[in-house]
Amino acid sequence: MSAAVPELKQISRVEAMRLGPGWSHSCHAMLYAANPGQLFGRIPMRFSVLVLGLVRVPLYTQKDRVGGFPNFLSNAFTSTAKYQLLFALKVLNMMPEEKLAEALAAATEKQKKALEKLLPSSS
Repeated sequence: MSAAVPELKQISRVEAMRLGPGWSHSCHAMLYAANPGQLFGRIPMRFSVLVLGLVRVPLYTQKDRVGGFPNFLSNAFTSTAKYQLLFALKVLNMMPEEKLAEALAAATEKQKKALEKLLPSSS
């Protein structure tokens, strides 16, 4: 069974207010700033992201193509939050769409391998 991906759509404040009483409104802030630093003294960081004041998102991928952003996406956090993060990064042009797709594919592969170790197939 696959989880349904919620439809995410950027709407204006006016449109949000017209949704009526059957809808809950949620306001999230994503703050980011240019970061000239280097992780471990050698990996350029480019941006630091702070989501809702609670989560720091690494916007880089290490040479192994798993460390950094893909590894972050493979962590267990609410799936809706993951899709909201990917949507925001795309809409705000903070990361190229192809890099988002690569990171998500690497994260999915990592999760698949972890599940295979936990639940070996019976042959």
